[in-house]
Amino acid sequence: MFSRKNTINLRSLLTIFAVIVTAFWCGENTITTNAQTTPRRVPMDFTGDGRSDWATIATNGMVHRWKITGNPAPAGPNQAFQRAFDYGFTSDLVYPDDYIGDRKTDVTVWRPGTPGIFFVAEFPIGTGGITLNRAVLWGQTGDNDMSPNLTNENPIGVYDGDGKADYTVVRVNQANGNLTWWIMSSATGAQRAIPFGTLSGFPKDSVAAVLGADFNNDGKDELVLATLDNANLITYYIGDSTTGAGVMTRQFGDYDTDFLVVPGDYTGDGRADFVAVRQNAAGSPATWYINNSATNATTAANFGISDPSYGGSEDLPVRGDYDGDGRFDIAVYRRSNQTFYYLRSSNNNTVVDGQKHGDPGDVPLASLATGSVL
Repeated sequence: MFSRKNTINLRSLLTIFAVIVTAFWCGENTITTNAQTTPRRVPMDFTGDGRSDWATIATNGMVHRWKITGNPAPAGPNQAFQRAFDYGFTSDLVYPDDYIGDRKTDVTVWRPGTPGIFFVAEFPIGTGGITLNRAVLWGQTGDNDMSPNLTNENPIGVYDGDGKADYTVVRVNQANGNLTWWIMSSATGAQRAIPFGTLSGFPKDSVAAVLGADFNNDGKDELVLATLDNANLITYYIGDSTTGAGVMTRQFGDYDTDFLVVPGDYTGDGRADFVAVRQNAAGSPATWYINNSATNATTAANFGISDPSYGGSEDLPVRGDYDGDGRFDIAVYRRSNQTFYYLRSSNNNTVVDGQKHGDPGDVPLASLATGSVL
């Protein structure tokens, strides 16, 4: 989210090729499922089995290479379902999510410009290459990149409750610093502009738009804005995605010591929770602090390797449901051995699982949602 400490270059990570096309799609579908019964989408679930897959991204010349291994991967060597492909120019922002509504994460980038363009491709489950599904015109130059305060953010969410991610950009009013969330329904094409948040009054590099999350268990994501005060403490502002009215304000996390992970449901109550991963003494376990958004109770669990200098040797927190139980798992990607590790929430966080994936220099796609930057 914020652009000072951590170890991933969000600009370079969020810059991936999309197939050049001359015809742009901007169609309509009919919503047939109400918000309360729509299954929740799972981050980085490219295969549609309800589990986050093992996914990394790397630079390949002027484009970036996506690498996906299916989860669970068979125990035998080289038996996993794997795909590697180039997608996205170096000026594109990476926004993988389920825009089509088939419960599978789509390979998606947003290309800044006037107009901006979302390029959405279905994940190649067969032996063929990746194929563009749609190109949606939405946004303009300057959206999602309001340096120095609001930089390379990912404001995507399911804001109308149909289970499909909506095309979203955040725009700043240069006269007063106020923010407007421009949302297009991926199902109907309906458009709305929701005022929520401001840059005014905050220190430099101190406001970040974050992936949408559902805090009231109604099947619709809320708008999420994180701010940094002069004491380097983080405050989350949660807003209604239809009206922009405030839903919740919660101070949680310390910018000097913590990775800020985008809120998700770690407690299993259907409501997103706040997460901060504290970097302790170098080489010691990191501490995951999870704040229940409904009760304001905080739990702590040690998991992963710390590096308080953010020098590149710390594990990267990754966001997702890796055991398929409907709850997010405490999970990291260890770059030193290219392995994902997670605690099974389905076993009360008492079992550690691991999966090797990727190559030296790769960065996990799920860390794009943690706010990690170079």
